[in-house]
Amino acid sequence: MKELTLVYNKIDYIILRALSANPLSYWDILLISFENNINTINSLQKLLKDDLIKYENNLFYLTEKGKNLIKNSLKIEYQDVKCKECEGKGIKITNYFENVLRRFLEITKDRPNAIPEFDQGIVEEKTLISRVIFMYYKGDIENKDIVLIGDDDLTSIVLSLSNLPNKILVLEADKRLVDYINQKAKEQNLNNLEAVVYNVEDPVKEEFLNKFDTFLTDPVETIEGITLFISRGVSMLKEEGVVYFGLTHLEASYKKWHKIHSNLYSMNLVITDLIDKFQLYDLNPEDIVSKGYKVYTEAINKLGVNINKPEKPWYNSAFHRLILIDKPNPYYPYNKQVKLERKLYYDDEAYVTLY
Repeated sequence: MKELTLVYNKIDYIILRALSANPLSYWDILLISFENNINTINSLQKLLKDDLIKYENNLFYLTEKGKNLIKNSLKIEYQDVKCKECEGKGIKITNYFENVLRRFLEITKDRPNAIPEFDQGIVEEKTLISRVIFMYYKGDIENKDIVLIGDDDLTSIVLSLSNLPNKILVLEADKRLVDYINQKAKEQNLNNLEAVVYNVEDPVKEEFLNKFDTFLTDPVETIEGITLFISRGVSMLKEEGVVYFGLTHLEASYKKWHKIHSNLYSMNLVITDLIDKFQLYDLNPEDIVSKGYKVYTEAINKLGVNINKPEKPWYNSAFHRLILIDKPNPYYPYNKQVKLERKLYYDDEAYVTLY
């Protein structure tokens, strides 16, 4: 591996190593990458220029030059070590939770579509139930009071159908989702579930302060935005409350991760669990292409190839669990309005955010 790392960096190595086993689509490479979208595209551009890889029939292949380079650099043939049964999530979907998911899918066939105005992106169904199972495994939903900020995935309905939480409150900016969740709660006699309209830039009502055991959110990925989301959730937690959220590599560099994690620790939170690529999102491939998301347009412009639209889930995030080690200390005071405007949703690394 010495010869490779003298010239090529970590992301180059990851791509070349994976291609030594099988040709991959652009979207496959985004799924295996541990770098942000900008760096991944730049790496592919460099590898194409250096004639180490080629692009044919919507797939990237190693060239003969690339095969020789990686062959001389790897000590063993590439090993796919990810567990196929759990897909690296580390949990099992038991019959009980399988039935919960089945019922959820039956009653939400008429769910509202995700819309870009609220940066919505729905996780695939296996991720949805796995998220709830992991929270159950950690002891964070049974007999607990749970609050969510944002719920385009309708995780609150899955939680309620499990019959495990005492109370579930959803704070959601999209009135369509608020009305839908409350409608389903009424129709299905989910008496522990309630949704209210709430904009994360607004103060938190005092009646919600320090009232919940568990907070779940799938927030925006700007530093200011994600810090605001988690500040609001932290202010509503009891002592020793827990936080769950997702953070990608695709739209967040390690420098951004460092700043976000630093802000979390300043709130008296500590990370207890972090499972990379736990959450897979079922984004609409037509939207990715037709609406001109940078993840698509920048790849075509920089690589000079005709990237096909994605055919399977590829957008992923690392599932985080944190716990309060002292009294909540939100970064943004609960009683102050915070107007971030464009900075709430968008920064230079936002390649899958439309603004």
